Amino acid sequence: MWNWDQGRLDYFQFDNLKKIARFSMKNDLRLTDRAALVADTGLPFLPDNPNYKPWRNYGRTFKLALLAASDGPGSQPTKLATLLAADGSITTDEYFHFLAEVTTDPSPALQAWDHTAEIRRPLLFTLKFLLARASIGIFTTGINDVIAAYAASGFVGDEGQMDFAPLATAGHTLATVDRQAAESIQVIAQISYLSLKSRNITVSLSQDDALEIFQQLEPVGGDPLASGDAEIFRITDLFEAEIDRLQLDYADTAVSDIEESGFSGDTTFAEGRKTRKTHLVIERNGKIRSEFFKAYPSAICDFCDTDTSTSYPWVERILDVHHLLPLCSGARTSKTGTMLDDLVAVCPTCHRGVHRYYDQWLKASSQKDFLDADQAKMVYDKAKVEFKAIP
Repeated sequence: MWNWDQGRLDYFQFDNLKKIARFSMKNDLRLTDRAALVADTGLPFLPDNPNYKPWRNYGRTFKLALLAASDGPGSQPTKLATLLAADGSITTDEYFHFLAEVTTDPSPALQAWDHTAEIRRPLLFTLKFLLARASIGIFTTGINDVIAAYAASGFVGDEGQMDFAPLATAGHTLATVDRQAAESIQVIAQISYLSLKSRNITVSLSQDDALEIFQQLEPVGGDPLASGDAEIFRITDLFEAEIDRLQLDYADTAVSDIEESGFSGDTTFAEGRKTRKTHLVIERNGKIRSEFFKAYPSAICDFCDTDTSTSYPWVERILDVHHLLPLCSGARTSKTGTMLDDLVAVCPTCHRGVHRYYDQWLKASSQKDFLDADQAKMVYDKAKVEFKAIP
C-alpha cells in the first residue's frame, strides 16, 4: 500500500496547516526550535527534547502537506504555503482536491522517491472511486474497500468513468486495513461534501454533482524531477493554475444562494464568495447533520434558546447546523470520524443573523475570513452576547 505519515492526523487539520504555513513565512521550518513552533501553532511537536529540532520528526509531515521542502542547509516554504498563510485565499476543498491530484506513490516527500518509477496517485484514486460510486447511488464506502480496490485495480489515477464503473461495484476487500493508507484517507475527509464515521466515508452530493467533480479530476501534469525537494516546489507552483481549472460549485446539490443563507451578496473579493460557499456545503452536508442530531438530539437553538419543538409541536425540531470554524475550513476529522464539537444547532432565523454578523465583523476587521478556530468561535460568542443584550 502507499506510505503516509502515520500518527500525524492533527497536524493535517486544515486550520493547523494554515498556522504552520503562517509560521513558515517568518521562520525556517527545518532550522526552527520546537519552543517557537509550539508557541505559534499550539501543536505539541514531540518529543520535548532540545536535541531534536521538529524537522527531524516532522519534515515528512511538512513535505507531504506541501508546505516546505529542503533548500540547502535549511528549507523554504512552497508557493502553496504562501497562499495558505494568506487570509482566506484557499478553501479546504481547493487544498484537499489539489493534494489528492498531486500525492504520488512513490512520493517526493519520502526517501523512496524515484522519478523514473511508475507514478500512481492513491488519493486521486480514492476520491474518484468514492465519486464514481456516489454517481451510481452508492454514497457510503468503507476505507478498507477503497484500499482493496486500489490494490486490485493497478490504476494510476488518469482513468475515466468507464474504467471505474465495474470497479465501483466489484466488492474488493482486504483482511486488514493498512494504517498509513487509512490515515491519508482520513485527512482528505475534510473536503466539505465528505464525512467520516469509524471506517466509513460518505459523499453528500447529488449523483450528478458527484459525476461532474469526478470528470474534472485528473493528475497534475509535467515531468517529475529527480530531486524530491525540487519536485515538491515544481508541483506546488502549479496550484493556482490547477484550482482555476476546477469548478467546485456543486450546483445540483442542496446549496442555496449565498444571500439566501444570510450572507451578504457583496463579498467584494472572489475569495469571499468561495469561502462562504465552502461553509454552506459543510453546514448542509446531510450525513454530518444526521450524525450531529443523533449525538445531540436537543430541539433548542444554541443562539436564542428557543425550544423549536414547543414552538412547532408538529415537528421534532426546526434547527440548522452551524459550523464554528473559519469559513474556508472543513469539518475536522479524527480516527473515529468527523468531529462534531465544532458544530452547534441554531434556528434558521438565528443562522441567517449569525452569517450576516460574520459579514459585518469581517468587513470591519478588514479580513476575508477568520484567522483560526479561536477567532471564529470568539466572534460567534460575541454575536450571541450582543443578541441576548437586546431589550
